[in-house]
Amino acid sequence: MAAVATLSGAGAQEYSPIRWEGVYTNRFWDNWEIAAAGGTSFMQITQKEKDPGKFIDRNSWNANFALSKWFVPTLGARLQLDAGEFHNFTRPVARGVESTKLKMPYLYVHGDILINMSNWIGGYDPDRFYSAVSYMGFGYTAMSWTKNSKSPYNGEYAFTTGLINKFSISPRFDIELDLRTWIIAERSLPQEIQGGGRFAVAMSASLGLAYRFNMRSWAPAYSQFDVDGYLLAIMTLEEQLIQRDAELKRVNGNFSALKNENESLRNSLTESRVQSNVVVAPTAPAESVVFFTIGESTLTDYAKATLDSAVPQLMATDAAIVVTGYADKETGSAKRNEQLSKQRAENVANYLAGLGINASRITTKWVGDTEQAFASPDTPRVNRCVIIK
Repeated sequence: MAAVATLSGAGAQEYSPIRWEGVYTNRFWDNWEIAAAGGTSFMQITQKEKDPGKFIDRNSWNANFALSKWFVPTLGARLQLDAGEFHNFTRPVARGVESTKLKMPYLYVHGDILINMSNWIGGYDPDRFYSAVSYMGFGYTAMSWTKNSKSPYNGEYAFTTGLINKFSISPRFDIELDLRTWIIAERSLPQEIQGGGRFAVAMSASLGLAYRFNMRSWAPAYSQFDVDGYLLAIMTLEEQLIQRDAELKRVNGNFSALKNENESLRNSLTESRVQSNVVVAPTAPAESVVFFTIGESTLTDYAKATLDSAVPQLMATDAAIVVTGYADKETGSAKRNEQLSKQRAENVANYLAGLGINASRITTKWVGDTEQAFASPDTPRVNRCVIIK
């Protein structure tokens, strides 16, 4: 019982600041985000001489779309597409003419590793308003494909790094301010703006909206103490099942004789009712419980033995039989649990009918995880069951 109580306390969904090592990794389709944003971008040529043109004249537009997946509260990955335009000026020394503005459209596809610094340093808190997410990644930049921006290369690999400032405005939506830098090989740029260096540095700032879908929170993991208690509870139940199985085998040794005797008694009871012309109210059979393995609806040997021992009592009366299927609410989705409880109830009903109980007496019900068969002990294992009344 102490182990069961421990498990009950560990299963409570109470959130408090915890480190990323203390949480589960959720299912694959949980903790995803999509984001769209727009802003400004500019590119700086790495050289000793100052780039021609004013800073404000070298700024242009930027738009991006991203798909992110978080594996734990501090670590995630993102795939992002950036699109925009760089405005740079030709170099009079290189061209021998007056400097003119050159517009270069670009596309940048990159994958990034995301690190939520707020969760890492301050611990996970689902109510945190601001989070600082740093990232770094690698991708491919395509540019210089228009008539006025041709160069010997029209694309190059690029390295990126940046900071996402996330402001939570609801459980589903965040406002994001993304400040990022990426480094491009200068040879991918038009010759008119090249400064003789090896790299060019592009910078952008964008403001947008991120939407989180499916499960968006993280549940605290069990401690080793909780796990040990859970294993102890399982071992205790298994020992009890072994003892019960031995008892059921002894009972099943006399099952055939008892079945014949009950059939004879039922016939005698029917004859007595007819002779006495007295209507006798059927007696409800005692309640029986059949347990199932997690995620399964197949009858185990233990479950069949339980049903075999209950059949003599069920056949001793003509009362209606109600078979109700349950599923524990700690595991699985509501839809899966409803299907699982239905399959469990139907398998029990079919097995009883196969043992000679009239199918017209059996009513099958299932409640999924909306109702729990047993409030105590509060463990998922005991609610993976079918109750026969």
